[in-house]
Amino acid sequence: MACHDYFINLNFWPMKLERQLDGINQVAALIHNDCLYLSQEILGLAFEYQSDFPSSIKEHAVFVDMAPRFHLMAEEILQRQIQLVIFNLRGAIDGADGFQNTHHMQQYESAKFSIDQVVFILEKVHIIWEPLLLPLPFKRSMCTVLDSVFSRITRDILLIDDMAAEETLRLQRLIHLMLENLSSLLESITAVKQKGKAEEESARPLDDFIPSLRKIRKLAELLDMPLKSITTDWESGELFSCGFALSEVQDFIKAIFADSPLREECLWRIENVSL
Repeated sequence: MACHDYFINLNFWPMKLERQLDGINQVAALIHNDCLYLSQEILGLAFEYQSDFPSSIKEHAVFVDMAPRFHLMAEEILQRQIQLVIFNLRGAIDGADGFQNTHHMQQYESAKFSIDQVVFILEKVHIIWEPLLLPLPFKRSMCTVLDSVFSRITRDILLIDDMAAEETLRLQRLIHLMLENLSSLLESITAVKQKGKAEEESARPLDDFIPSLRKIRKLAELLDMPLKSITTDWESGELFSCGFALSEVQDFIKAIFADSPLREECLWRIENVSL
């Protein structure tokens, strides 16, 4: 009977719960957990029911081939949730229209609303995932989602080809606002301890798990940093270590600072640095 139930779960769960898997909800997280549990539990079936099997198959009834299928199903369900979250977040960020012209109040309010929507979606996911998922899948999934968000926002801002002085300060304010509102989530992820990991592994900074977090924090600094300081940061390797490419730094400088001999000198220095 137990064996039959396992086969039913394996074959009919995806079809029966398709609607629930199309939304961000607790059901998907619970199914993911059940699949992980079954992938472990099923390994003991052969031992538990071996006495009931015909003698001709006792040596072969190990069910090993079914365990990876449940594990794969768990991973597919979680990845589907992650992609659904990322899709919704991209839709929210699209409303910011590339974060352009935020020196105009209407565009700033629109960009701020997009940031608020991003925070709302992330907090909703946080509330659903943290109590249900195991610590490692929770941390891995949230880091993937956050990395996607920070990467997209950083990319959009770096693509702006002309920024007014007021615009840079408002963009900086938006980044600070987002990070401040996500502080509890970031703290929750930082607090996750992984069993079997060395203390130094658990003590690694969150930036190691979310590379774009380091980059967007640095971008916020750059938005009101003097030209010479930006140049020095590139020459020292600081910007490169934060994930900035040469072309991004060059375009960023051209977008913020008017053409001048100093700008030309700094751009030349940046281009001729060997990192």
